[in-house]
Amino acid sequence: MSQRVERMPGAGANIGGVPRSCPVCGGSASTIIFTNRMAACAGYDFSAPICRCAACGSAYAGTALSARDLNAYYSTLSKYDTLQSKGEVSLLDRERVVMGTAFLAPIVHSIGSALDVGCSAGVFLRALRDAGIKSVHGIDPAAQAADVARALFDIPVTQAQAETFGDYGRFDLVCLMAVMEHLLEPRRLLDKVVRQLKPGARVLVEIPDAGAFDRIGAEDQLEAFGEFSNEHINFLSIGDVRRLAHSVGLEVERWRPYRSAVGARGLFALLNQAGESPELVAADDGSPPSRVDTSDSMREYVARSTRAMTDIESRLVPVCRGEVLIYGAGNHTCRLMVQSPAVANCAVRAVFDRNPHFHGMKIGNSPVLPPTGIGEFPGLPIIVSTFNARREIRAALTAATSQPVVSLYD
Repeated sequence: MSQRVERMPGAGANIGGVPRSCPVCGGSASTIIFTNRMAACAGYDFSAPICRCAACGSAYAGTALSARDLNAYYSTLSKYDTLQSKGEVSLLDRERVVMGTAFLAPIVHSIGSALDVGCSAGVFLRALRDAGIKSVHGIDPAAQAADVARALFDIPVTQAQAETFGDYGRFDLVCLMAVMEHLLEPRRLLDKVVRQLKPGARVLVEIPDAGAFDRIGAEDQLEAFGEFSNEHINFLSIGDVRRLAHSVGLEVERWRPYRSAVGARGLFALLNQAGESPELVAADDGSPPSRVDTSDSMREYVARSTRAMTDIESRLVPVCRGEVLIYGAGNHTCRLMVQSPAVANCAVRAVFDRNPHFHGMKIGNSPVLPPTGIGEFPGLPIIVSTFNARREIRAALTAATSQPVVSLYD
């Protein structure tokens, strides 16, 4: 049965947002496939129903923060401008850079200039420059991104919001790497970019691949509901990308799904201005499996995540009998605090994270502190509440403290 999504109550100062229509087709009728409840993070409540559009089948968060609150969050609390050295670039980001550069290899000789939207510290732009693109530039809303990019990689970056940037026409390639999943209105941004593109320019899109959230044929672990990040509000397959592209006069020239070593499923799509093609081109040879549409993938993903959450709960019940500490101030913890009965019913004394933007803030009712403060809570168990970096964090904590360290995976 289809329904319109109503505003959800939230727990933070900036309550969980306003209702959204489908970001792909604009349809307002949807069914809820999962309710993603999250603890307020620094006063922002990202709780949202995950919906499937009744008209086109796309998946998206049925509510989101306002544009003003989202801009404030990314400008002041982003983790994307906190790198202090090249060695801190995550394994996933290093993989994405290598795969993205390889995807562009057949055309890189024809690209004289590139813009990376939401470029963070400029890691991808550095790789594009090394590959032979002479002029590279980035924009990012995070306050310190420009300083970090210049200091670490000598990349020019401007602090700017993608939706208000007005100089897309200078570039041969506009990169939207890990951007579309964050936007309230991805079609509006694509349309703005296309209206400014010079003839022959292309758009590179990289997104989490909602057509592969179910990990077709894979037996590896997955982060329970991890694709429903507090920052991700659009869950797009290549079919959705194609529909968005066609709606603004672009077509998919090539596309390639990928699997990272840490388990992330994503895809690259190169869009050009050639006009509407009658059908979607096949994925690049050797690409891992991916569904063109999201429906089956999302349904199986929710089922697998539910089973994974049951396993996590079995690990938490023996630990959460009194006071605990949590390492990780990301969406995993925001979700765990309200979706795990064990965690919700115990006392989380503090959450620890390296991101300095969160220090002094709260997740739920628990303060976020730097890792150096763990020693102030002797004897309390530390729950490692993260997926991608879980092994490294567990090893570091085990080496640094005699307190019990609790892993939720492996």
